[in-house]
Amino acid sequence: MADGLEAGEATGFEKLIGRTATETERRQLRLVKETLGLRDNDALWLVIFALQYYDSLYRQFPKAIATEAAAIMARTRETADAQMRAGVEQAKADLARAVALAAQDVARDVARRQATQWLVYGMAIGAALLLVGIAVGRALTR
Repeated sequence: MADGLEAGEATGFEKLIGRTATETERRQLRLVKETLGLRDNDALWLVIFALQYYDSLYRQFPKAIATEAAAIMARTRETADAQMRAGVEQAKADLARAVALAAQDVARDVARRQATQWLVYGMAIGAALLLVGIAVGRALTR
């Protein structure tokens, strides 16, 4: 390979990770090899491959966590919205029930007041007629 890694090294690493190495991974491997002065047959080189493999796995975690967190947030938001809508509907139903009960109470009070007024009017008219009857009776008996 033209990247400074031997074909066997890149192939060994790629066999380990199960895919073609990215340019970043190749660059990291070259840097480690040059910095540590490793040779192609050095046993530490295989350990470096394994560490690079785990590094590539761990780099996937933030994306996976972010994706799952976004999905959880979306489901939480949907659930909260549904519960809020249900709460609003329940509050509307409770309010309608309370208004209906209050209207019944007001209507009952108004009916009672009107009945009382008619009773008072009736009594007043009855009393007035009684007085007129007494006055007419007196006038006729004189």
